[in-house]
Amino acid sequence: MKNFILFTFSILSFFQMPTKAFGESKMGSTEADCLPQYRFDGKKIVLSENEWKEKLTPDQFKILRDHGTETPFHNAYDSNKEKGIYVCAGCALPVYSSNSKFDSGTGWPSFWQPLCTKNVTITEEGYLFFKRNEVSCSRCGGHLGHVFTDGPPPTGKRYCMNSAALKFILNERYN
Repeated sequence: MKNFILFTFSILSFFQMPTKAFGESKMGSTEADCLPQYRFDGKKIVLSENEWKEKLTPDQFKILRDHGTETPFHNAYDSNKEKGIYVCAGCALPVYSSNSKFDSGTGWPSFWQPLCTKNVTITEEGYLFFKRNEVSCSRCGGHLGHVFTDGPPPTGKRYCMNSAALKFILNERYN
């Protein structure tokens, strides 16, 4: 039943449009705006399953390593409106800025672009007639969430993330 509910929310969230932007939107932001201290350096982190279990909380492990999905509207960052940087909970790679966060109405924190495009990896996954694009951390390979094509300008993308896959660092400036 829980999987059916999550699947239903996923379908419904696909048709949701953003209602309100958080932070100061950088409408012309490009990869050139990615500050050097936030860029993925290409060095991967590879740990055994047991090492990940020691490092992560059970919820983080379920999301990051087992590709789980947290319950919508009941997570740490969906309604977070503070200024800062979101990093991968597995390896602390900066992945999103509050400047690109918006209220998608889906119950998960949503962003219209990553902080640096090379910091996330996007792969297509499919379930019969339902296909979607998974977003993973480029450094540790942890599952962060999914990206959809129903987001706001300027990208038209909605990076729908799991709060348990992220940690928020207050007052980091991406300006």
